[in-house]
Amino acid sequence: MRPILPAPPESAGSDRHGDKIGLDQATSIVQRKLFPGLRVVAQRKLYGGSINRVIEWRTDGEPASIVAKLNNSRNVAVFERERASLQIYRDHTCLPVPRVWTVLAREPEFDGAGLLMEKIPGVPLSDARITPRGRQHLQRQLARHVSDLHANHRGDFGSALENAGVPRWIDSFRPVIENEFSRVREVFSSSCRTFIDSLLRRLGDWLPEGATPTLVHGDLWGNNILVDDRHPDRPEVLAFIDGVASYCDPEYELAYLRMFGTADDTFFEAYRVQHPLRPGFGRRCRVYWLNTMMMHVRVFGERYAPACEDLVSQLRQMAR
Repeated sequence: MRPILPAPPESAGSDRHGDKIGLDQATSIVQRKLFPGLRVVAQRKLYGGSINRVIEWRTDGEPASIVAKLNNSRNVAVFERERASLQIYRDHTCLPVPRVWTVLAREPEFDGAGLLMEKIPGVPLSDARITPRGRQHLQRQLARHVSDLHANHRGDFGSALENAGVPRWIDSFRPVIENEFSRVREVFSSSCRTFIDSLLRRLGDWLPEGATPTLVHGDLWGNNILVDDRHPDRPEVLAFIDGVASYCDPEYELAYLRMFGTADDTFFEAYRVQHPLRPGFGRRCRVYWLNTMMMHVRVFGERYAPACEDLVSQLRQMAR
């Protein structure tokens, strides 16, 4: 089953989020919140940027670099959840993730929100220069990391940041896909809307129960996987960033990995050794892809609507 969807949007320019914090402002934040006496002497834009700005602050001491993930909105809760999610991975799994040093919330130097965290060397997988042999090597590493992460379970579905969830996966996922559809339905053709309405009424038929609540990353694609590509035949996975720790049907994560081509057949061959796939994965994949593409329509615009219409055509064929 090959991914058939467009690539995610390119990183947005910094003007979308306002001017950068100056070096004096960055220094003031670092000295007050983290390391007295440390100065920020340079900064550069890093990977990401579709929603937030991600900037490397270079210093005159140790640590030599600090990652600042910033947004001019005051929605600090988003960054609190990310900090807590990364801490869950650090405390309870072997998934390599950066250390978060502090959350920023309406600082005197910056009337927004963000995180300051450890700088991991390497480049995003989407930018890595690797050979075909190196890609197979990396896919097997990726499968090992995801397999280890997916070995963590609990008794119900929902956010890993909350103690109580729901016993059925569909009761966790249904509000998500219904919300996405309600916010973008008017951009679709009437026949597309009619089919999605029908799919949502019969969502239990499309997504039958059978999964164990499994800890996932929640946003696994090339920009959120940092790799060392200095040896193109033997690249190394260094870290995973931007996690949203929750307990889901693991197929939700696997579909996302397949969606933009982040994971290929080499990955799934290795992953299935530890976690066999249930029959019908390809059919369920497209339901999850539809949810994600509707989110892209909502966040990034109507250029993603044709991909939704195409998925609906595929699902309509599968329904016959």
